[in-house]
Amino acid sequence: MLGGMNQREFTRVRTSIPIDCVVQGGGSVSGSTRDVSLNGCFVACEHPLPDDARCQVTMHIDGRGGAVRVLANAEVIRARTGGFALHFLELLEVDSYEHLRNLILYNAEDPNQAEQEFDSHLGLKRVDPTQPPPR
Repeated sequence: MLGGMNQREFTRVRTSIPIDCVVQGGGSVSGSTRDVSLNGCFVACEHPLPDDARCQVTMHIDGRGGAVRVLANAEVIRARTGGFALHFLELLEVDSYEHLRNLILYNAEDPNQAEQEFDSHLGLKRVDPTQPPPR
C-alpha cells in the first residue's frame, strides 16, 4: 500500500476455499485460498509454484467434490514461502464469473463498493445474450 491507500483494482476478501492448480507442462498443487478477488487469489500451500508458472485452477466453492466451482486459467505473479499469488487470465465455464462474483459480494466488508467495481470495469460488464453485440 502506498500512503495508506489500497492500490488494488478489485475488492479482496479473506476466505479459505479448497483450490487445485494443474500446471501447464505437468504437475499439480493443492491448497486453500487465503484471499480472493475478481483478478486472482493467494494460494496457501506447502510447495508453492514458481513465478510465471501457468496453470488451470479449480476453486471448490462448496468443497471438493461439490458442484459449485470456479475454473480459470491463471499465472503465478508472486511466489513466497507458504504460498503464491495467482492472476486470473481467463475464467472458464459459464458459471465461473457468477460464482466468483457472488463469493466476493457475500464476503466483502462493503458489498456496495464491490458491486460498483464490477459495474464500472469495462471488461466485466454483463452481456445479455438476447441482445445484439454493441458496435
